[in-house]
Amino acid sequence: MSQSPWPGRRSRVRGRPDDFVVVLWLLGVNYMLFAMTSARWARVLVAVVYVVALVVTVRASHPTRSQRRLLRWVVTGGAVVAGVAFATLPFDDANGVTDVMITAVLVLTLVLVLSRVLRHRTVTIQTIAGALSAYLLIGMTFTSLYAVLAWVDPEPFFAGGSSEAVPDLQYFSFTTLTTLGYGDLTVSTGAARGFATLEALVGQIFLATLVASLVAAFRTQRHEPGARPPRAGRR
Repeated sequence: MSQSPWPGRRSRVRGRPDDFVVVLWLLGVNYMLFAMTSARWARVLVAVVYVVALVVTVRASHPTRSQRRLLRWVVTGGAVVAGVAFATLPFDDANGVTDVMITAVLVLTLVLVLSRVLRHRTVTIQTIAGALSAYLLIGMTFTSLYAVLAWVDPEPFFAGGSSEAVPDLQYFSFTTLTTLGYGDLTVSTGAARGFATLEALVGQIFLATLVASLVAAFRTQRHEPGARPPRAGRR
């Protein structure tokens, strides 16, 4: 039996399997909410679900005590700042501040998911769910980033005066991430073009390397003679 590469943490890792399938479901719920409406109640609910996804991801990634403390301060501080913003600022500015907080939460969640998935020794359903969650997180992170750019830049984000509502920003983000490039929405500023190009590159590299290799390894493991089915959440 191989020893754990993290001494002193074997019992904790074995007693708490990864929950990336749960994270994937939570992100799917948020995707649908953002696709349907940009109402205030939906944005608040989306922010709450993102935080829940971060909490589940933290449990799966087994961070150190100092990392957990940092994450706790980030989430608590973000919630306080967003609450004060909605209580004191106009609606558009409060949304902008909330988008900054959401972007920070999404970046933290993405880093934790990737760091955990890359440490998996055996490719399981949880590993693939983590990789898919990371892919969704990339699109959602750029969605929030585009919302921040639309808030701070006095120039229109989209050319031709197209709507800058969250559903449209998410639609643009994921069509860019998947390089579909429908062309019905086109950014008008230099910063937006730069980030859109970066998102397309990241999406292609991510699919061509991490996800493809994980799926191939998972299929190989399942077809190896005498191989036992991998247990979810174990390395």
